[in-house]
Amino acid sequence: MKKLLFTNLILFVLIGNLFGQADNSKKTKEMPEKKNVVKLNITSLAYKNIGLQYERALTPKIAVAAQIRMMPKGTPMFYNSVESQLQGNGTSDISISGVHVSSFAFTPEFRFYPGKVLKGFYLAPYFRFRTMGFGSDMAYIDTLGHSRPASLDGKITTFAGGLMIGSHFKIGKQFSLDWFILGAHFGSSRGNISMNVPGSNLSAADQIKLRNDLQTTFDDSKVFKNNTVTTTSNSASVATTFGMLGLRGFGLNFGYRF
Repeated sequence: MKKLLFTNLILFVLIGNLFGQADNSKKTKEMPEKKNVVKLNITSLAYKNIGLQYERALTPKIAVAAQIRMMPKGTPMFYNSVESQLQGNGTSDISISGVHVSSFAFTPEFRFYPGKVLKGFYLAPYFRFRTMGFGSDMAYIDTLGHSRPASLDGKITTFAGGLMIGSHFKIGKQFSLDWFILGAHFGSSRGNISMNVPGSNLSAADQIKLRNDLQTTFDDSKVFKNNTVTTTSNSASVATTFGMLGLRGFGLNFGYRF
C-alpha cells in the first residue's frame, strides 16, 4: 500500500510539472518565481506525529499539495482516556495495560487562492487515506476466577473527503509559514481487532463468557459501532464498520520555497 501511495505521489508531482510547463507567457509573469514548497508540520511534533507536505503552484490562483503524516508505534498521549474507554463501564472482567498506537495518513488536496497562489487565504478540498494500528497487553478472568494473560491487536482503515481553510505567509524569499486554520472530513472506516490467549483451551462456556464480555466492552466504548464478535478456544476477534467524522486544522507548517 505504501509503495502504491509513493507511486501516486510521484505522478502527482509530474502532473504538477506538466501543468506548470503549459502556462502561457502572461500567466508566467503572474506566477511566483519559486513555485514549490516543502513543509514540516511543527505543531504535530508535540503529538508524536511527523507531517511532511509538498505544494506546487499550477496557475496564478491554483496549487496542488500532498501530505504524508506518520506516528511511530508508541504510547498515546491521552493513555488514561483511551484505557478508560476500552474498560467500558468498569464491570468487565478484562483489564488492559501497555496500550500502543501507530498511524499513517496520505492527504492529497487542491488549493484555491482568491488572491495570489502560495500567498494568503486559501480553500482546500482534500481526500484522506489513513491506517491506524493499536494493541495492548491484557488479562482475562475466566469462569473459575483465574487470570489469563492475553494480547490485543487491531487495525482501522479510513477513507474520507473534506474541506479546509488556511492561510499561507511568506517569510523572506526562501521560507514560508502555512497555517491550517480549520477543516472537517467525513468518510467510512473498517476495523479488525483480535485478542489472543496463549496456551489456553477455552471451554464452550468460557467462549460464550468471553464473547459477551468483549461485546459489552466494545459496545460501551462509544467509539466502535456495529461490532461482530467471534471466539475460538484461544482467541477472539471483532470486525467493525462505522462512519467517521474528523477535524483537521490548528496546524503550523514551516516551509522551504524553491
